[in-house]
Amino acid sequence: MLLLVVKILAVIVLLICLGFIAYWAAAVIKGDCVLKVEKTKKTPFKVMDMGPRSVTLACTIPIKNVGRQLGTIMDAFVRTYLPFEQYDEARITAHLTDNDVPRDDDYWQAYIVDPGKSKKFLITLEIKGKGDNILRDLETFPEIAMDIIYQVVARSDYYYAKTRIILTKEELRNALYEYTSAEVK
Repeated sequence: MLLLVVKILAVIVLLICLGFIAYWAAAVIKGDCVLKVEKTKKTPFKVMDMGPRSVTLACTIPIKNVGRQLGTIMDAFVRTYLPFEQYDEARITAHLTDNDVPRDDDYWQAYIVDPGKSKKFLITLEIKGKGDNILRDLETFPEIAMDIIYQVVARSDYYYAKTRIILTKEELRNALYEYTSAEVK
């Protein structure tokens, strides 16, 4: 009798294990959402507005769902890394929003990204100089790293992902030059 009970328990455990294996196999075959920021498709930063003491720059960068299931970007923001020990001539504020529906309140409205589709993030930098001339304040500007941080919800557990982009001093100088030379024309 005891042997029969052990055999029944072994069969039940085996069926449960086979059920888990079948579930995970189905999940692997169906796939999941995988969002990737396409850094190589980032547009150069361009000056959007400039005054005597401040400049606003912007760029776009796509994020693509390379997975097989849809996913939702629940939250997204950008964080700059430029400590005042490295550069203290200006204050920099960064904002990230949906390029198609820009917002100025730093709120990210959740967005579903279908498989194979892309969404564009819009990054805006506001640089306020400490002196009377923003161009002079930016003469010693180093490169600035920025992390794009976004939360994704899909079939699997939600996760946060991070991608770093850099605004180089050359890219900043080019954006300033294009803006100021266009004003002269």
